[in-house]
Amino acid sequence: MAVENSAESTVREAIDQGRQTVEKAGRAVRDSYDAAQRSVREKGFSLDLGEFVRREPWLALAAAFAIGYVAARIIRRAS
Repeated sequence: MAVENSAESTVREAIDQGRQTVEKAGRAVRDSYDAAQRSVREKGFSLDLGEFVRREPWLALAAAFAIGYVAARIIRRAS
């Protein structure tokens, strides 16, 4: 019984830690996106992401991959 409680406790801690890591990553991505939008607006450009994806789907896919890779690296270093 003690082993089961210990295992359950360990699993719950791992789940909580994973949830916290995902929340941190989500905040980092949101903050980065907001900062990018502010920067683009300050420079006088318009950022219509949907239109960009329709015009340049391969470039959008490459950008998404690069952003995901960087986010994964940040998460890996944070944990």
